[in-house]
Amino acid sequence: MAVELSQVRAFVAVSRRGTIAAAAEDLHVTPSPLSRTIRELERQLGGDLFSRSYHQFTRTELGDRLLPLAVELVAQADEFLAVSRGESAPLRFGATPWTSRVLAQRLSEAVADASPSAPDPASELSAVLLESLRHGDLDLALVHLPIAEPGIATLALAQYGYALASIADPTLDLGRPLRLSDLAGRRLLTLPLAMQPTSMGKMFEAFKRAGIGTVEEIDLRDIIGVQTRLVRTGEVMLVTRSTELPASRFFDFDQLEVYPFADGELDTTVGLAWRERDSVHAKQLDSIVAQLRPPDGDLPYFR
Repeated sequence: MAVELSQVRAFVAVSRRGTIAAAAEDLHVTPSPLSRTIRELERQLGGDLFSRSYHQFTRTELGDRLLPLAVELVAQADEFLAVSRGESAPLRFGATPWTSRVLAQRLSEAVADASPSAPDPASELSAVLLESLRHGDLDLALVHLPIAEPGIATLALAQYGYALASIADPTLDLGRPLRLSDLAGRRLLTLPLAMQPTSMGKMFEAFKRAGIGTVEEIDLRDIIGVQTRLVRTGEVMLVTRSTELPASRFFDFDQLEVYPFADGELDTTVGLAWRERDSVHAKQLDSIVAQLRPPDGDLPYFR
């Protein structure tokens, strides 16, 4: 039996929203027939697209592999209708505010050159932007790398390094840049894993290997008060000091002791992400990527 476009749209909608009820509302249908549509599609494909628990739908490995294809089919169908009306799909893009303002500005300028009708960029955590990208709600995003999701192409644009901030801890003044192993047994404050689970997850694995005793993720809503907490508790926090990066706005480094890490000890990469199969915006994406690609592959490094 042939798979119908309505079934593919249903799959993408349920993947996007995570529940039958929310997806049905988006598609302007009732939940029961939408649930039957998903079940019939799974029967035709010979495998489950979702695992189900308490009405929550989570993509299976099969669902993960088929999502890029499904999103492209829907995008091409929408483009088919747009062309028939003499329209074209503008490129939609986003940038996480937790990275370089210069890179975000350069991306906006490159998008304006390639797609003058592009709407204003979305501003969200990398993890949120990546989900929007995977489901076709965005076509390009400036996010933290690496990315583990299938069907996503990336281009690294820059790296930045970390330092450790404290109010006064003479034991951290080793006369050399820090290594993670120097923090063995300590309690460390850091930004949350949810910002970009793959990128931050690798960092948390490095903390564990180094024997760091406790890592506490700071809620982003509480970051304004973190320096006051450091004064009160004597804790230490992982920070980015460069004025190119937004986290520097929340700390008064004149009142803090800041200890840099050794080169390569703890770095984060930021860059572009887009869908490999995006044929609708292929020319625009090629133009933007070519414009922003670092010359000779040398990535700027923010300290």
